[in-house]
Amino acid sequence: MTIKESLNSNWMFHYGEMKRVPYKTTKKAVSLGGITAPIKGEAGQRLPVSAGGSHFLKLIAQGDEQQGLLNLADTDLTSELSADWKKIDLPHDWNRQSPYVNQPEKLMSGSKPDACGYYRKTFTLTTDDLNNLRTILHFDGVMRMADVWLNGTYLGHNNSGYNAFSFDITEMARYGQEGVNVVLVRADTTTGAEGWWYEGAGIYRSVWLEHKPLVSLKEDSCYIYTKSLNDDTAQLGVELTVENNTATQQVVSPQVLLDGQVVMQFGDVEVGSYQNKQFKTTIKVTDPKLWTPENPYCYKAEFIVANDKVEKNLGIHTFDYTTSGFFLNGKSYQLHGICEHQDFVGVGTALNQDIVDYKVSVMKKMGVNAWRSTHHFASEELLDACDRYGVIVIDENRLLESSPWRIQDLAQMVQKDWMHPSIAFWSISNEELVGNTPLGSRIAQKIVRTIKKFDFEHLIIGAELLTPEGIIDEDYVKNLDVLGVNYPEAGVMGSGAKLIHQKYPDLPMMSTENASYFSTRGAYKDSGDLDQCNNFGSYFSMVLPGLRKPGDPGLGGTAHPETVMQYLHENPYIGGVFLWTGFDYYGEPSPFNWPAISSQFGIADLCGFPKDYYYYYQAHWTTKKLVHLMPSWNKEQLDLDADGKTTVKAFSNAQEVELFVNNQSFGKQAVSDCSATWEVPFEAGAIKVLAYENGSVVASDIRFTNGDTVRIKQCKVYEGQTTTLYKLMAIDEQGNLVENANNQIKLQVTKGKLIASGNGNPIDHNMSFDDISLFNGLALAIVSKDSELTIKIH
Repeated sequence: MTIKESLNSNWMFHYGEMKRVPYKTTKKAVSLGGITAPIKGEAGQRLPVSAGGSHFLKLIAQGDEQQGLLNLADTDLTSELSADWKKIDLPHDWNRQSPYVNQPEKLMSGSKPDACGYYRKTFTLTTDDLNNLRTILHFDGVMRMADVWLNGTYLGHNNSGYNAFSFDITEMARYGQEGVNVVLVRADTTTGAEGWWYEGAGIYRSVWLEHKPLVSLKEDSCYIYTKSLNDDTAQLGVELTVENNTATQQVVSPQVLLDGQVVMQFGDVEVGSYQNKQFKTTIKVTDPKLWTPENPYCYKAEFIVANDKVEKNLGIHTFDYTTSGFFLNGKSYQLHGICEHQDFVGVGTALNQDIVDYKVSVMKKMGVNAWRSTHHFASEELLDACDRYGVIVIDENRLLESSPWRIQDLAQMVQKDWMHPSIAFWSISNEELVGNTPLGSRIAQKIVRTIKKFDFEHLIIGAELLTPEGIIDEDYVKNLDVLGVNYPEAGVMGSGAKLIHQKYPDLPMMSTENASYFSTRGAYKDSGDLDQCNNFGSYFSMVLPGLRKPGDPGLGGTAHPETVMQYLHENPYIGGVFLWTGFDYYGEPSPFNWPAISSQFGIADLCGFPKDYYYYYQAHWTTKKLVHLMPSWNKEQLDLDADGKTTVKAFSNAQEVELFVNNQSFGKQAVSDCSATWEVPFEAGAIKVLAYENGSVVASDIRFTNGDTVRIKQCKVYEGQTTTLYKLMAIDEQGNLVENANNQIKLQVTKGKLIASGNGNPIDHNMSFDDISLFNGLALAIVSKDSELTIKIH
């Protein structure tokens, strides 16, 4: 059976270029030396030299074998690990510890410098590994351009930070007494960015070894998909490929199991020496358990041949999209989606499975049932979480390019991801300038052909730029199953989407990006000094500088949430929405410049703490009765008019809501569009809202005028397999959250490790994880599981 061995622990990391850069080519095999091979204190020779080789080296260097090696192969005989090398574990994003830089050209990408970095690790293999197994070195993601060396040999290069890549090192590895294996990785972010957002830097995803039997399954070829579905039967296509890496012909008879039951037994088939054999068939499953966001049932699929087994999750489902919108398992289904980059507070892009699970769980509680991986292939961790939580995924190709390496990356990632139950759509690109042109059409045709060569069930979309005139290229659009349009509800896009729908009534259309609404968690007035946006609606504009006046274009972002939901209600054929974005993210600090270092489009902040409009969407998308009250009730946080009045808003999915200020009722209101609004005079104390259904109170919320912070409360918001996330809350003498607290606090962890921390402040440049400040009463600490966290207020 294939065994996966994690290589995530105990790496050495060097920031910046080394004095001697390892060569990629060499004059003699396995002879690069230096830190690409064993060094002083590590078991094994720099390179194994035969008796004849030793004799020859001495002949050409007056008896000095080492000098002969230098003369003949220019082998690095001197490089060692300096004090600049630091011990780290993966995943690792070195840019989170790099100082911010005030450079306009870096603003969009998070105000971090470009650089290169080196990673080095040693590992051992046994002679059993040599005799019975193939060994694959696998990288799930390195940002950005990566070069890899092993044991004095240059293995190869990878261009993109968003695809996985592997090297078969079976013959190149060292076994048993031959000594340790040395892997060296150089990651370089100076060669040009792939995205205009914060991308991180380094080995930000997992690395592992795969030990595969000589007769084995090709893992990415193992594929089960739904061909058809009726009331009580599913027809499933099954594919797998067997690899024979022995010197003799092998007879194999693969099996396929679902939830432990054999559903397919292939007969004996001969596979030639060092040949592959593909198997295909169709099977029937009666009374299938269907995968849906409400009930994400995953079958355990097992593919077995000889001594090898591959396990994957299977979701039985069908997808369709018409001019009436999206259909899941033959039933109309509205998509409540978000768009999301792949970073998080403190850790940058180095997210482990637990942090990804936390992010998905936060959005799932809001009622999200769909997730667009913008603008790159979804990570394995994200797909795994969406499989389990029940979230439909748009898996997006990075660029509309058909260069050979892009097509190779696309083909590889499609086969890697295709069986994840959560995937419903492949997006070929996002807002490409050459989209809807003849050139773009030719490229799109190649990309779509590549996807459909391997994948038989998912839908093809493109997230396209709109024009107010609704101009599209008919030949380009023919490549797509569904035309995706971004911001159809936005004023700056005019009636572009509606005009397309009118001109092409038979063209399925999908809303692939919406809102881009500015808001800062806990802020209820605009501040140019603090780079904060009012949650009620900002007067900073998407398209014009500085604070604007009512009626100016782009106020508050591309579109307000209410506008998004109204457009969806009026135009159901667009299938749903994909809100930009689920969380704030590093980079793209619009509408601000330096010192802002993160976006403010998120429905939750960088820490995953919900902003107020989280509850607006939750009221629309969930059924449990709720009510949320805004703003805070601290005078200095409010925007009061000349009469001392301020706006108060409640979000609810109940029938009526009633507001109280210091127990004085300001009347009931019928809930419309899941909200109600009052204008009330500010009086220190408390505001409270009650939500009613058929005359009975079904939910309530309350906000207080706060006192000083007297303690910090720890609230465990997520506990995963290896990681725990704590919300840190400022508490006053009355036991209430201090919503205006920005105290400096000191974090200390015993019996564990402080992984990262943060607070969601869009101008926080703090580089220390243990000495941080609260932001509007909150911060987040990420620690290793079972750590003991103590907090002191400065």
